[in-house]
Amino acid sequence: MTYTRPRPRPAQAQPAYDVISVADREALAAQAQYVGSPYHTDVPKYQIEAHPRGGAIRIQEAEANRLKNPSCTLCPRKWVRRQEAATALLQAAIRNGQFEAAGPIGMPPKVWARDPDEDLIYEAKLAYPPNGYKAYPLTSFQAEFGLPIKLP
Repeated sequence: MTYTRPRPRPAQAQPAYDVISVADREALAAQAQYVGSPYHTDVPKYQIEAHPRGGAIRIQEAEANRLKNPSCTLCPRKWVRRQEAATALLQAAIRNGQFEAAGPIGMPPKVWARDPDEDLIYEAKLAYPPNGYKAYPLTSFQAEFGLPIKLP
């Protein structure tokens, strides 16, 4: 098992749902696309070969072993053939303003989304500019103590 030092707790930030207009969030959401990452999967998906990073672990294993901050979590396999659903979840999170409102309005560098089917929160990062995101599940510890905003 790989363990990394816990990230410092982020300062609470201004959530976009308090600052950015609904129209601006809608415009951003329409552009966002989930494209995936070879580092957060253990099976090929979306024409991407799987190349999990060293220490990659399934979220269920991380929780069972009570790892607070694993070095890399793998996306659940339920998303393998559901790129449109993953994009829809990302876009809904942006529409709901589940990102930090910092700087000029543009594609948010990080977005947080709650899985409607499971008790998981995903962190999506803008990894393929201008609008492509990768995402990975957070442990319950990371979801409770590592987010700079409160999820609605």
